[in-house]
Amino acid sequence: MIVAVGTKNPNKIRAVEDAYRLFGIPARVVPAPRPLTTPPQPVGLEAVLKGAVERAKAALQAVEKAEHGVGIEAGVVEAGRVHLDITIAAIVDVGGRTTIGFGPAFQIPPPFLSQVLSGVEMGAVAEQYFKRPSIGYREGLIGVLTKRRVTRYHLNLAAVAMALTPRLPHNSQLYLKP
Repeated sequence: MIVAVGTKNPNKIRAVEDAYRLFGIPARVVPAPRPLTTPPQPVGLEAVLKGAVERAKAALQAVEKAEHGVGIEAGVVEAGRVHLDITIAAIVDVGGRTTIGFGPAFQIPPPFLSQVLSGVEMGAVAEQYFKRPSIGYREGLIGVLTKRRVTRYHLNLAAVAMALTPRLPHNSQLYLKP
């Protein structure tokens, strides 16, 4: 199966490859450009979800013979009185079916919050703060905060695995529309 993923980020591409492999689904993962309409830093659950779905749909359209399009979007959500960085994955197939999965979320450091809420990408804020280039393409902010015990790859992998769960053959009856 050809799986198009709406990103050039190696963390996301590897996470998609590994999530499909985890469930024994043979997949050739092909990167595709992310749509220009997605903001660099979505804020709010609906914006993060919309970004993931738009990436998935655009990837599916961009890659010839793709059967699935995968979009992974990280963004900011408010829970109680804290703001969290959450990763959402969407998988869209050629029949139009969309499945969604969330990865773990972590609390955004307060010194980053005002910039991130104003639309500055979390990776850019982290790079500036820690004086390290390309954090988002490497371990991600979570990787820096946890000393690489948990990385951006892990968050992406979990989100894609959760989005694949309704598509697993043994779950097909559970997720059919009545």
